[in-house]
Amino acid sequence: MDTRIMDHDHGYGLVSRFFHWFMALLLLWQLISAALHFAFDEAPVTDFFFGFHFSNGVLLLCLALLRGIWGLLNLSRRPPHRRGIERLAALGHVLIYLLMIAVPTIALIRAYGSDRPFSALGMPLFAGQATEIEWMTNLGGQWHGLLGWGLFALVAGHIAMALVHTHVWKEPLIRRMTRGSDLP
Repeated sequence: MDTRIMDHDHGYGLVSRFFHWFMALLLLWQLISAALHFAFDEAPVTDFFFGFHFSNGVLLLCLALLRGIWGLLNLSRRPPHRRGIERLAALGHVLIYLLMIAVPTIALIRAYGSDRPFSALGMPLFAGQATEIEWMTNLGGQWHGLLGWGLFALVAGHIAMALVHTHVWKEPLIRRMTRGSDLP
């Protein structure tokens, strides 16, 4: 296992791998909580998973911003993509990052416009408004879920392409993000 901190020509460093896998787990939790909320709104299992949805969303927003900065710092060190597909891969990654920022930001706007207080990660972020700010709550009501499901679809495509690279095109792509190097 490669223990370099920074990314390099043959793989990703420890920091990039930490961000990737920790955020993947949080996104999986968000998917489960959203699906349960959609299908079984009043079930105890839904309450358990959805109870962390807001905090995980704020944490994902913070991590997405940090990961984006880290990615830009490592951009010139990153492993090359398969020729001809690098633009599509870059577009896919940019869309995932944009949605990882937009989805929780829209939820925060909705929460700010609400008449209920909002806290995340055990910290109060803001008190509820005296009266609801309709455009803010409508923005969240109309776009948070839709963009969230779009994010999950892009992540599914990301996973599918990683499997295609590894198992169809025989490129050791997944090894770069698990072991830190595509070298045997």
